[in-house]
Amino acid sequence: MNRLTTSAVIAFSLAALTTEGAPAASSVEEQLLKMEKDRAAAVVKADVATLEGMTADDYMLINANGQMSDKATTMNDIKTGVIKLTANEVSDMKVRVYGDTAVVTGKSSAKGTIRGRELKGPVMFTRVYVKKNGKWLSVAFQQTPIVP
Repeated sequence: MNRLTTSAVIAFSLAALTTEGAPAASSVEEQLLKMEKDRAAAVVKADVATLEGMTADDYMLINANGQMSDKATTMNDIKTGVIKLTANEVSDMKVRVYGDTAVVTGKSSAKGTIRGRELKGPVMFTRVYVKKNGKWLSVAFQQTPIVP
């Protein structure tokens, strides 16, 4: 009887250890949703240090006007006020996780200017994250205007 109890405890402990280290899908989704909200707030604050820490070096942006930009250019544009947002609300987000890659789609309603031109209307977006060295980093972001 004692042997059976010991075996059951060992089996249960091993099962707990094998699932404990792996994050549940919902916690990964929650983490990425929080990152999107944090990114939106960081752009409004022009908090380039936070954004750089969440962005891969090989990041590419395609904005709502169809213009491409890399990480260095995007961060510099935020730092120097070329991109100046006064509000940036993200909503309607959905996360799909594929191992060490994740895709976030959603809606962004931002106010401000880019290159002196006022932003017009909300956009739908797609952001791709890749997990590198245990950390989720944005590698690609594309915006599409919502046409009335």
